Amino acid sequence: MPDAGTGGAAATGSATTSGDGSESSRHRHRAQHGDSERPEPGSAPQQSSSGVLEKLFGKRLLQAGRHILSHKSWMKTVPTENCDVLMTFADTTDDHTLLWLLNHIRLGIPELIIQIRHHKHTKVYAFFITATYENLLRGAEEMGLRKGVKPEFGGGARSFSCEEDYIYENIESELCFFTSQERQSIIKYWLDNLRAKQGEVLHNITFLEGQPIIPELNARGVIQQVFPLHEQRILNQLMKSWVQAVCEKQPLDDICDYFGVKIAMYFAWLGFYTTSMLYPAVIGFVLWMLTESDQTSRDICCVVFALFNVVWATLFLERWKRRGAELAYKWGTLDTPSKSLEEPRPQFRGMKRCSPITGCEEFYYPPWRRRVFRWLVSLPICILCLCFVFLVMLICFELQEFVMGIKEMPRLARFIPEIMLAITVSACDEVYRKIACWLNDMENYRLQSAYEKNLIIKMVLFQFVNSYLSLFYIGFYLKDMERLKEMLATLLIIRQFLQNVKEVLQPYLYERHKLGELSLRAMWDLLLSVLLKYARLAAGKVQASPMDQTVPGLGLRGTRAGVGQPERREKKCLNGGCGVPDEEEGGERDEADSGRFSEGETEEENVIDCGLKLRKVSFIEKVDRRPASGGAPLENCFLEEGSPTMVEKGMDPASVFEMCDDDDDNGIHDVKDSGGGGTEGLNSAAGAAAASGTAAPPPSASESVTLLRHRRRGQSVERTELKTKRESWMDPPKETESTMLTQAEMESCMQTYADTFQDYQEMFVQFGYVVLFSSAFPLAAMCALINNIIEIRSDAFKLCTGLQRPFGVRVESIGQWQTAMEAMGLIAIIVNCYLIGQCGQLQRLFPWLSPEMAIISIVILEHFAVLLKYIIHVAIPDIPTWVKEEMSKLDYQRREAFKKHERQAQQHYQQLQRRKREEEERQRQAEHLARRERERDDSKD
Repeated sequence: MPDAGTGGAAATGSATTSGDGSESSRHRHRAQHGDSERPEPGSAPQQSSSGVLEKLFGKRLLQAGRHILSHKSWMKTVPTENCDVLMTFADTTDDHTLLWLLNHIRLGIPELIIQIRHHKHTKVYAFFITATYENLLRGAEEMGLRKGVKPEFGGGARSFSCEEDYIYENIESELCFFTSQERQSIIKYWLDNLRAKQGEVLHNITFLEGQPIIPELNARGVIQQVFPLHEQRILNQLMKSWVQAVCEKQPLDDICDYFGVKIAMYFAWLGFYTTSMLYPAVIGFVLWMLTESDQTSRDICCVVFALFNVVWATLFLERWKRRGAELAYKWGTLDTPSKSLEEPRPQFRGMKRCSPITGCEEFYYPPWRRRVFRWLVSLPICILCLCFVFLVMLICFELQEFVMGIKEMPRLARFIPEIMLAITVSACDEVYRKIACWLNDMENYRLQSAYEKNLIIKMVLFQFVNSYLSLFYIGFYLKDMERLKEMLATLLIIRQFLQNVKEVLQPYLYERHKLGELSLRAMWDLLLSVLLKYARLAAGKVQASPMDQTVPGLGLRGTRAGVGQPERREKKCLNGGCGVPDEEEGGERDEADSGRFSEGETEEENVIDCGLKLRKVSFIEKVDRRPASGGAPLENCFLEEGSPTMVEKGMDPASVFEMCDDDDDNGIHDVKDSGGGGTEGLNSAAGAAAASGTAAPPPSASESVTLLRHRRRGQSVERTELKTKRESWMDPPKETESTMLTQAEMESCMQTYADTFQDYQEMFVQFGYVVLFSSAFPLAAMCALINNIIEIRSDAFKLCTGLQRPFGVRVESIGQWQTAMEAMGLIAIIVNCYLIGQCGQLQRLFPWLSPEMAIISIVILEHFAVLLKYIIHVAIPDIPTWVKEEMSKLDYQRREAFKKHERQAQQHYQQLQRRKREEEERQRQAEHLARRERERDDSKD
């Protein structure tokens, strides 16, 4: 291969353009574009789609269409392997921050394997984190992960122990013992427990002794996000068995294994709630059919259905406790010991003091400040929100009265104010949620459990007022059951429709926006261009030829019959060959020169469908640096044990990293940071010198390292001398023709799944509509049933397709939401009894009752309902009997197995001791015989 060196030098020279070089390449590209427009003999006449669209809509449409890429091109992502957790940083993150954190992870968590990459399209840096099976076993023991025990050792589940690993099921299989969710939870446990030392500082962040580093940096915005990656194989199985299987039971065990206990518990509760809703839905539908006969039937149905709802709500909540206990026992969280010392929230702030418990320095926030803020700020804001909701409600009711007063108005027009009120209430939900979160943040709770508890209380109060105030006003003040029925139906249907649409569209639009496919500027340019051109066509300023036949859609080829056009040849662009035709590319480049280039963007970002430059930087623990002449390795390593940063003053950060192409995701060739494991450096400079056949004087240490690095990347030494900025150690590799994103980059653009909080909140409001006022509208339960059937699959679809994978959380039950719904059931008794007494049903059914007797009857009915609720609560145990028996049985089997193994161990120990004594006895006898032999020999002498 005699021309290999020449070809490599040419490639190197073409890849080292910067500054003026890029400008000259731009002019050369335009000159070639001009040559490509010359027609070739014998070419077929064609007209590009860009020419047709430009004629119809102008060049602004093409510029806007650049942002609206094909959806299928983004769906074909390259799977990311050897990565469980992804940690991303902004592109503006400086070298010192990345290397400081990387060094602390290396020293504090040597079990982790880290790769560093740069995502060109999203412009973020990412840590790709994973761990080996042996290290995961040690992490499972540290975090107390509960795993299944073999039946011969007692069965059940217990905290993992490396010393007794033989007692656990599937311990021999690396693929089956840990689920992907458990692996990610172990890594998250390590990251959350990376502690700072006394006096450590990163920029303006001062850490306390023992303070977690990763949560603090995440709360301060240094780390953008930390999330686990999806596992496509299992996700596809869930799509088939969960999302698409509408008429089948939910695979709760698979959901638990993939998303964790908390999310699985929510979907189990939602499925149980939907199944239980079948009873009031059927009975309500039957009663609704009967209410069309006469007033007496309507009154009887209203009273019966109100009492039925009260009993049903109590039975549903008590039965769910038992079902939740069964699932918690099955998933190993029912008998989980509570943590005695909970870690403070990363967002918790306060004064520094010495902890009276641990003796270490900690933040302290006086409780009286929280109480003062709650009374002087939180309470007035809640009152203002209540006044605002009441004012909006009155305005809508006045508008409805005005509309109903107009006789010429159609019948459907009377529902417009109610629909407006329902939309306003739905919009206020988001506003009140943000207000509640802000108030909760300002109250500065130390523990996450206290934070969530108080947030649920605030949201329940806000939602109760916002969702039910208009219904209370109509039922208690206006006492109009017909109007109450219309308002309840409108609120229930409109809110559920808007919530389902938002849940499905919001993650999708967020992802499209992050990927650049959807932006306000692009949509505005597109809309403006279309309206402008059609306005001109309508005014007769533009004459469209009847011979024009175009295929609608961007990027599709249109033809004009009988008109010739030279054949266009495709040519690789500056970015490595995207296959964009010269004519189309040149027109867009001229248009973009006056717009996008003025905003400081590079030319590469303006080419349609160019290969996305995905950069991957892998950390090298220790590099054996040798000069080009084959001398001894350098003595100075860039990292010393215990060094606070990996880049000392005056050192080139590029010596720490090696560049690779991110398209090689299926076969990664980088060198990984595995804690203490070193890696040999590549001696490519010596090979290059031998191939050239020339002898060169041995360069200095830093020059040899730079030469090695840039020869690996195919760059020249001249560029190294000119470019001293940060990009010198994170330059993108040469462009590839692939436009596919990696799985990690795609998922980093997805919306984060915050928590099950909002999902429970929606169901809480719906539960209130059903049990509080469904006596006025018996079909409310039927509407809720239909919505919940859709809600299960829409939430599943949202989790599997449009959101980042959340970390698994182990919980015992649905928590405070159970208490909130029990309180709602108690309020439902009071509300339904009041509606029966005040809306005329009792007086019409029993006209001989005096007003005083009617009030007494309502009070007696209310007390009877409360007593019945209490009896049901006491009569139904929270934990099923068989679960208690199984727990006792497992406890007995564990004790017996422990006694058995203790006896076996004791017998084994006794056997060893007996053998030891026998061996010692034989040794003493042998020594005695030897001594007697020596004495006999001495006596003979």
